[in-house]
Amino acid sequence: MTSDRSKTVRDGEGFPPEPAPEIARMGMNLFLLSLAVLFSATIIAIVIVRSQNPAWGENAPKIPDLAWLSTAVMVLVSVVSQVGWMAVRRDRMRIFSGSMMLVLLLGFLFLYLQEQVWTQMLNSGEAQSFSASTSLHGWSIYALGLLHALHIAGGLIFQGYVTIHGMLGGYWSLHCEQVRLVDQYWHFLDAIWIGLFAFLLWLA
Repeated sequence: MTSDRSKTVRDGEGFPPEPAPEIARMGMNLFLLSLAVLFSATIIAIVIVRSQNPAWGENAPKIPDLAWLSTAVMVLVSVVSQVGWMAVRRDRMRIFSGSMMLVLLLGFLFLYLQEQVWTQMLNSGEAQSFSASTSLHGWSIYALGLLHALHIAGGLIFQGYVTIHGMLGGYWSLHCEQVRLVDQYWHFLDAIWIGLFAFLLWLA
């Protein structure tokens, strides 16, 4: 019975077919390109505003050390996602499932740490001079952080689907294109965050 069930799963019965790899990859690449343009345009706009505002950064608190921890967590998301992708390609399903669950947990941990970072910055600055509504510097920091956090949240939805689908036996070495796509997405967000974090340090 076990061998019959394994054969059924490997044949893909009971699971919706994955999109054609070429189409899925092209769609993801176009999506990531559009996000790269969005983040780049936002950064360029902030640089222009900063260059024309001599009072930029007055009374602004420094970025908390906790931001370094959240950055390390974001790097771990990318690393663990890659481990899961390599595991499913070798049909090491326990490692794959564990990696996918860990990516989910780390993603939520990153969002929590980011919320703590923004809260600390707001509480340590002067309320009337450093906030998203009264300070260009504050608005820039919160806008970039929120933009990235929203895409992290979207990635967690995608990751949740992949994790559950994987636990149900929906992926294996010859049927794992969605795992590759979510892994690519995390690598992209990791690179974006490292760039944003460096930019925020420069702004400060």
